[in-house]
Amino acid sequence: MDIYRDNFAKAFVQLLEQSGVTCYQIEGYTGLNQAYLSPLKKGEKSNPSPETIMKISLALAYFSSKITIHDIEGLFRSVGRSVTKD
Repeated sequence: MDIYRDNFAKAFVQLLEQSGVTCYQIEGYTGLNQAYLSPLKKGEKSNPSPETIMKISLALAYFSSKITIHDIEGLFRSVGRSVTKD
């Protein structure tokens, strides 16, 4: 069992709601298709690579000025990673 599964899905959904960005916008910006993004959002797929998290983060930030570095850090931390040096 992956301990981060629900954490990433919750963080991802929260940022989508906060930003108003859709998975279709993320798909268009990143090239990550709906067949990959939807299971991430639902918690059916977990532990995305750092590159995938960064692509999603950049898309969120591109489409919404509401997304901050703190939000991006939260998305990374939801899978036990970090973008900042502690």
